[in-house]
Amino acid sequence: MLKVRNRPAILGNRLLDLLTIFVVAAFLFPYLFMVTSSFKTRLETFAYPPVWLFTPTLEHYHNIFDDMNILFYMKNSTIIAVCSTLLTILIAIPATYSFARYRFRYKEGIAYGFLFLQMVPGISIVFALFFIARALDLFDTHLFLIVVYLLWNVPYAIWMMRGFVEGIPVELEESAMVDGASRFKAFRLITLPLMAGGVAATAILIFIGVWNEFSLSFFLTSTEARTMPTTIAFFMTHSGIKWGPMFATATIGTLPVVVFALLVRRYFISALTFGAVKG
Repeated sequence: MLKVRNRPAILGNRLLDLLTIFVVAAFLFPYLFMVTSSFKTRLETFAYPPVWLFTPTLEHYHNIFDDMNILFYMKNSTIIAVCSTLLTILIAIPATYSFARYRFRYKEGIAYGFLFLQMVPGISIVFALFFIARALDLFDTHLFLIVVYLLWNVPYAIWMMRGFVEGIPVELEESAMVDGASRFKAFRLITLPLMAGGVAATAILIFIGVWNEFSLSFFLTSTEARTMPTTIAFFMTHSGIKWGPMFATATIGTLPVVVFALLVRRYFISALTFGAVKG
């Protein structure tokens, strides 16, 4: 009888597994198609129906490394993403602690104001930012892009990490302060290590977001500070789209993020199941 009763549950689990496999395959297919197409010749890229069995070629990769100097744009993306992530975390940690532990007037109103800033699309104010960059002589610089990304990343980081701080019992800090520790010392020795997972998860998500950002970096840079995502415009010429080099560039540009995400995937789970829900 027990086996009979469990059959619907087992069948439901199998169907759920199949649905999960189908969804994952649907999301992975465009990426796999892009990667495989980067190793095809021009004729194989345009072939219909698509060619799945072919002899790989590195022609497109030679083009982007030799003619386009793709490493220059990867360097820009790395500088901007790393600096923006570090500054965001340094600013957001004390702000997050204040929202989680202190009571002050208009606290929730300010918090929801941060959330409102997070919902403002960057493209809607890009022309104002372009004018400011020109006026301050900061157009096409790493510094201006880093500062601009802080406008969205700091509110996001505060909302993400607030859940982690609130999930840490305040009694732990109070016990340390009873033993003579200052609030800052209690935070540094107790709260900060316990929220390290939340900080890491937030930093990872911010880094990936900055690395992949296109619209702001496209309009606010020209040559010196151009990032990887903006290089897609180089392949749209009057004679057509250069699909092979574009696929190769996209593969190189996404590879660091994919590897990074696989290495720290457990922090993503922590962020989604604890920090994002708690906050």
